[in-house]
Amino acid sequence: MNKKMIVIALVLIVAIAVPMTFATGVGAAFGLPIGTGLPGSNVMLSLKLSNVPFLMGISFSVGDTASSFGFTGDWWVSNQNLFSFINYYLGPGFYVGYSNSLMLGGRFPVGLNVYPIKNLELFVELAPTLAVGLGDPIQFPVFGVQGAFGARFWF
Repeated sequence: MNKKMIVIALVLIVAIAVPMTFATGVGAAFGLPIGTGLPGSNVMLSLKLSNVPFLMGISFSVGDTASSFGFTGDWWVSNQNLFSFINYYLGPGFYVGYSNSLMLGGRFPVGLNVYPIKNLELFVELAPTLAVGLGDPIQFPVFGVQGAFGARFWF
């Protein structure tokens, strides 16, 4: 009985302490009508931790006749103030997308973000891409541009 109480207390402490250590940004990204938009369904859930310069995005759609998914991961090597309240970010990344065929590629997002209120981030980005299409036939190189805008709420 005593061991159970200690384990429960430790789990509660970790569950409360870890989110308080890192601010977490959760939001949505929507594809722009520039280039190919975003991989997968063109609407992504985005996740970013404040202390780690890595941003993730995930999307999927499932239907009777068609399915798609997308995943992006970007490492922000720079996220600095451009002027006034406007910041920029850039860095290398990768993506995986499936619609009609599987696409594996690299991307380099360049974006602007603003914080109009304390816990709200608005952003817009363009990301040149280089990929390989794993369909029939296999295609390389596949050049493109992904564009997105969206918002993240920070907790």
